[in-house]
Amino acid sequence: MEENQWASFSGSHLASVYALEADALGAIAMSPGFGKLIRQFNDYESYLKRLLNEPNHKQNLDALLSNNRVVDTAVPTKVLAQLFCHAQIAACAELLKGWKIGERRLNREGLRAIVAQASAEIIKVPEIPTEMPLENYSDLQRQVMRGIDVVQNVDTVRVLQILKLMGLVSIEASQTHQLSLGVGNGYRDLYGIHLIPKITVGEQKANVEFHFDTLERQALHTVLIDNDLAYKDQFEALNQKEEGKVLALNKGAEESVGLLEAEQKELNLRKRNLVVCLRIDHRMIPDSKNFLRLIGSVIDSTADLIMTIGAGNNLVEFEGRLRCFDEMFTSLVELGLKPVRILMHGRGSSLEKRSRPNFGELAYTSYQILYCSLERDRIS
Repeated sequence: MEENQWASFSGSHLASVYALEADALGAIAMSPGFGKLIRQFNDYESYLKRLLNEPNHKQNLDALLSNNRVVDTAVPTKVLAQLFCHAQIAACAELLKGWKIGERRLNREGLRAIVAQASAEIIKVPEIPTEMPLENYSDLQRQVMRGIDVVQNVDTVRVLQILKLMGLVSIEASQTHQLSLGVGNGYRDLYGIHLIPKITVGEQKANVEFHFDTLERQALHTVLIDNDLAYKDQFEALNQKEEGKVLALNKGAEESVGLLEAEQKELNLRKRNLVVCLRIDHRMIPDSKNFLRLIGSVIDSTADLIMTIGAGNNLVEFEGRLRCFDEMFTSLVELGLKPVRILMHGRGSSLEKRSRPNFGELAYTSYQILYCSLERDRIS
């Protein structure tokens, strides 16, 4: 795909992304042990707790982090492959939410056919002009945009499950006071981060059938920050609809964090224990230590930091994002913290890395994950 080709949306593009994600599930479904694995998603939370308490799993995770806490996934080990299988099944619980698929069709050919059939109408929608007002969208165009939100969520679910499977993130949504920066429309930060995958097994005329679903969870309180004026009306609507649970700020990061800090001093809002920056624009963080000091003013004594980077609109932007993560990782180490960096792409030049994401499609997938357990006293 050429640079900037994906800057706007079309039905055919959405259909191709769905097909790519479903194909990855189909490949996993054809592997030995899949039947046992997918049945663990009937009660995924309980399964995850059991897995994280297994001594062998703990040893495997220690080994993964043994290389200065940088996990290179370009050549997956058996442990990484298993972890990725879990994460992709979890992501496809969101991708295929509401679908019932017979066991015989859970393979690459079967899933491709199902997605093609489901996309028959949407694929006809031509590219939607980026300047078109939402109120002028047709019903099919609205379906495309809803589908884009789902695809964004798929990537978010996958990232979070990787972190959970590695035992890095365990905070419950009901205890989360979240700060999210660079959120776009805010959908993935509100509705993707805390989703619980659920896949149940039923029978239809003696055939095994899998029901794909997710359990919606939302943070106790979420502060959303994005200064793109395109979201002004949407943020105002969110503040009215989700009053008491969401504060959406359509301002720059420094001004917004200042407003949050003022609210915390008035005891109207709690200190944050989760900070999220999904597929960030590197220009949002010109100086990593200043950024850490900024969020240090509004976090609790400890807080989870989750950051990801995407492809950017072109190679120059992608290289900027890589440098941003280089600097952030170094700064966290220099502050005495223990960040984890997960490389979700192939090796080679920056151009080769950009063309080789482990999952999904260039425009909608995460290339690297940066996690750190922050300590306020170290970064403030």
